[in-house]
Amino acid sequence: MIKRLISVVVSALCFMPMFAQKANTDSIKAEMDKIELTNPAMQQLIDRYKKGVIKGDVESIHLLGMECLSGKNVKYDMEMGLNLLDNAAKQEYVPAQFNLGSYFFRFWAQKPTTDAFFTSGSKWFKKAIRNGDNASIIALASFTYEYGRYKQQETYIDAGIKLLETYPKVADVNNKDEQVLKAQALIGTMNLGKWRIYSDTTSLREAKKWYRTLLKSQLEFPTFTDYIDSLQAVLSMGVPMRLDPMPTEQEIEESKQAPAGFGGGRFPGGGFPGGGRQGGAQPAGPARPQAIFPGGAMKMQSFINNNTNYPENLQKQKVTGRVTVSFTIDTDGAVINPSVTTGSDVFIMDKEALRTIMVMPDWIPAQENGVEVQAQHSATVNFGSSNGMGGFGGGFGF
Repeated sequence: MIKRLISVVVSALCFMPMFAQKANTDSIKAEMDKIELTNPAMQQLIDRYKKGVIKGDVESIHLLGMECLSGKNVKYDMEMGLNLLDNAAKQEYVPAQFNLGSYFFRFWAQKPTTDAFFTSGSKWFKKAIRNGDNASIIALASFTYEYGRYKQQETYIDAGIKLLETYPKVADVNNKDEQVLKAQALIGTMNLGKWRIYSDTTSLREAKKWYRTLLKSQLEFPTFTDYIDSLQAVLSMGVPMRLDPMPTEQEIEESKQAPAGFGGGRFPGGGFPGGGRQGGAQPAGPARPQAIFPGGAMKMQSFINNNTNYPENLQKQKVTGRVTVSFTIDTDGAVINPSVTTGSDVFIMDKEALRTIMVMPDWIPAQENGVEVQAQHSATVNFGSSNGMGGFGGGFGF
């Protein structure tokens, strides 16, 4: 089957240009007669495509080529389909360039030892990119990355990642464009994959950066939970994770002196009124080093309030919940090892609370005898409180 695939693809690419502009009308009609209709209900549409091909209409050439390759309404014919796509692509028709590149990606996935598939697919994706097609950036980046993984060549893996980083507005925290979110997610996933292959700490930090950028969008994206799980995995690897610059000495001092409020202040020893535990203030205990959220605990509470989604469908149903997330502030101030310790009865609330905590900025690390040490913390996120926002009434304890 694979040999037949290669033979047909090579044959199609080397076949005479039956649909070139210089080809006579009779020869093109003869080729159109070879296309067998399999769905009589679509005869009018297929006939229209055939007439368009005879007239040289590039859109018709592309669409009929896709019909031949899909085999849905006409008999499957790879050779005919690739010839049609190749003709449309050479006339700078971007959808044909993208689809031709995509088919070569599929061919390569079936026969990855055939470098010609990678070469041809890359060529067409690059042409589409030059013609302004952003979807081809994602496709070519994925193709290059997978090719590099198969070949075990880091240069191709890096090339795929760097290409994705050129996607328009990819570094923005975007609330609407799902293609931007897709690009961000892929960069995170590619960096995570690179770390798994080469144990490169820089790649793991890059994965965190891109997943965090993606998850800050707060969009109720269908596959968001997958990326929440991926970021949780990244933050559980036990390597340096800080992304944000360390606050200045003045900012650190101001954070320490921030006044206590509802769920606010600095909490030596454990607990605070209205905090993340039931029963209000906790019994005093031995003082332990504590990390500090930049700006103080009230700033942290504000962050939770402003960055937690209370899903609209849950609001309409008046579904409430309370989720506590435990985490460690590492010696560099990064949030690591996050986990839901007290969940709600609603899966998405647990995931949303976890997301909110994981996209927090890096903290000011705890110190003991002048040396940075890890500190354990927890935060509670409420859904369905009076202001309609998650996080109000929540806080963190120790």
